[in-house]
Amino acid sequence: MRKTFVATVAALAVLAVAPPPAAAQGTKGQDRPALSRNGTCTEAERVVIRRAFGDARQMTNASIAALTLEPETVRPHLTRFFGSNPPGAIAKNFRVIAQGLEQREGRIAYECNRADACRGSTFAYVRWGGAARETMGFCQMFFQADRTGQDSQGGIVVHEMSHLALGTRDHAYQPRGAENLAKDDPAAAQMNADSYEYFAEFLPR
Repeated sequence: MRKTFVATVAALAVLAVAPPPAAAQGTKGQDRPALSRNGTCTEAERVVIRRAFGDARQMTNASIAALTLEPETVRPHLTRFFGSNPPGAIAKNFRVIAQGLEQREGRIAYECNRADACRGSTFAYVRWGGAARETMGFCQMFFQADRTGQDSQGGIVVHEMSHLALGTRDHAYQPRGAENLAKDDPAAAQMNADSYEYFAEFLPR
């Protein structure tokens, strides 16, 4: 499972999506870090990852609070990304993600800019390795992403943790894809990683 920026082509009959702002695509004019074979993270990269986990916890807790304390106020936003799913069910799933952020951060194996995994427009990915060890990998586009807005560093961590903790899939990518999925298949939306990321990133403040 991986978080990617998907560029769609009408001729391929794939889901059309609105292009994100340049910052979300990770094009900031920064020098790109070199890819490596083993994906070893530098201390500076680990600092960014830890900060992103903190941002993800704040986003997840805010989503739980909105769904629990203000379900009617947040209902249009809920419908946008989860269709007819009730707020209680989505709040319960966000709690599972929040628990994963708290309990798994210290024991996950991290990889950074691994050449055989960070292909194309990949932000991040997760992998289950030997002895059931969980790995979360981060690519160049993750490190070049902003801390707020669409495809933020914290939001990307929410996406990846939803795979590990909740067992979500990548049924649809990008906001337009998540919105269409919410309309057409609410059950799939409830198990779509980008739906949780964008609900949290775009949560009305």
